[in-house]
Amino acid sequence: MRKALALGLSFCMAATLIGCSSGGGSTTTAAGESAGTESAAAESAGETSEAVSLDDYVYEGDPIEIHLGDINSQFPLNLAYNLGFLEEEFEGSNVTFTMDYFLNGPAISEAFASGDLDFAEFGEQAAISGISADYGYKIIGRNCDTETMYPLVVESDITDAEGLKGAKIAVSVGTSAHYLLLTYLESMGLSEQDIELVNTNDTVTLLSSGEVQGAADQLAKFNSLIDAGEVHVLADGTASGTCQISAFVGRNDFCEQYPEITAKILRAVQRVDEWMAESEENQQEAFSTLAEITQREETWFSTMYSGSNFGADLTDQDLRVLEEVLQFMKDNELLSNPDITMDDVLDLSYLELAGLR
Repeated sequence: MRKALALGLSFCMAATLIGCSSGGGSTTTAAGESAGTESAAAESAGETSEAVSLDDYVYEGDPIEIHLGDINSQFPLNLAYNLGFLEEEFEGSNVTFTMDYFLNGPAISEAFASGDLDFAEFGEQAAISGISADYGYKIIGRNCDTETMYPLVVESDITDAEGLKGAKIAVSVGTSAHYLLLTYLESMGLSEQDIELVNTNDTVTLLSSGEVQGAADQLAKFNSLIDAGEVHVLADGTASGTCQISAFVGRNDFCEQYPEITAKILRAVQRVDEWMAESEENQQEAFSTLAEITQREETWFSTMYSGSNFGADLTDQDLRVLEEVLQFMKDNELLSNPDITMDDVLDLSYLELAGLR
């Protein structure tokens, strides 16, 4: 598949270059119309000129070691590194890559702050928190979004919004699960005041013991309870139109100094996303590979990401959710700098340079 994609890109590049080669000026009135036509054609071709030039781009400067970061719950960048997509994208360039694994988003942010990371993937809320703390990176793309990763799971006898009223619901306050829970409640005509919120990181234990009647957390945590018929998913992002975003972030100084390298890394991630989206077989291969790399169960990945929308570009839904998450974090006083805006959070110019937006 990757060879076919590379051939397709090469063919498109050649066709575009042929079209561009006909452009030229004219000094005679008779040739004016022809020159105008050629100018229009060149202007049209200019829309793809950046992506075409990127196909030919090879970095030949001093050697660069590019540091990548990953959490064992994220993965397209991980796969781009381990399956050779990055190596193919940068064939002939004087760059090497290293991959470091982290326990959580805050640890990744600290590595950025110390200058030890150039690119990483982790949850959008942790990313925004690090940006607020001026750790020197921005969200420049994404790996995927998923509407099903953080559902509201409840006891089997709760089947609708009416049954949810007054129930104790466990969630880690101030997290993505908390934000998503509020959107689920709103989609059912309820608010946080209609339930009793229990702030905890141990959602599964409280739910299985009966201390709470519901919980919002990672779906994979509840697999055994769901399989036993003790609980079920009452709501997720498919009803509320919200999602959890796996953000792709880049260190500002590196991206600004090496925009073409940044764009090509995004293209390598996009190729992984496209490969995974091609078939269930490819997703299965990806999850099997990730299970070996991370020592997680393969079913964990298939449960968490089976409903994911893969792709490096941020959708309209993603952009809306990011704005809502930023406001949620401000409302809950979760930011060290509450004055940051979406301009501080996002830089989509590298997606544009990569021809992905």
